[in-house]
Amino acid sequence: MRHWRYYSMANAPRPDHTVDFHVRLVDGGPVSPVLVRGTETGDRVRMGAPVGTLTLDESSGRDVLLVAGSTGLAPLKAILEQISLRPDPPRVHLFFGARTRDGLYDLEDLTKLAGEFPWLTVVPAVSDESGGHGFTARLQSGGRAGGGDVEHGNLSDIVAGHGPWDGHDAYVCGPSAMVGHTVEQLARLGVPRDRIRLETFADAQR
Repeated sequence: MRHWRYYSMANAPRPDHTVDFHVRLVDGGPVSPVLVRGTETGDRVRMGAPVGTLTLDESSGRDVLLVAGSTGLAPLKAILEQISLRPDPPRVHLFFGARTRDGLYDLEDLTKLAGEFPWLTVVPAVSDESGGHGFTARLQSGGRAGGGDVEHGNLSDIVAGHGPWDGHDAYVCGPSAMVGHTVEQLARLGVPRDRIRLETFADAQR
């Protein structure tokens, strides 16, 4: 039996045509256990035609806001990589949220990128753990992750608290509730709806 699921590429186009995918393992899911536990080097995976509109606006010179929930990071990381290839990249703020710290699965690599790119700020956040210290984490050039470097609370509220974002292009991806709340917050803060690009996914049955 064949099962299809939507996954977003996590990289910009490469000369060798390889692609990265972020797969969240869901026990009992029909696809993710096969990809994570049952796929080996040399296996063939059939991919369908691309869909969606979450692509970088190459004509814009505005700064960029990226808001990722869980594996919604994948297409935003592809956009980030595409931006990094520009001769003069704009300022980019990437907010990466999950329920717990374990859900911030790619934070180590994001931290390395923030140390490499002075135009990139990474703000990690978790919603289901008590903050304790109320730190504001900005992983910029020379920054690192760990200890109290994670903000605590609802991701959309954290994004709003770092605003204003009305001069930015916004890209939002993740669970539908998070995406909806974030878009509402950004609109309230004056970001035009036509400058907000989004993609949602069902956070289950992967």
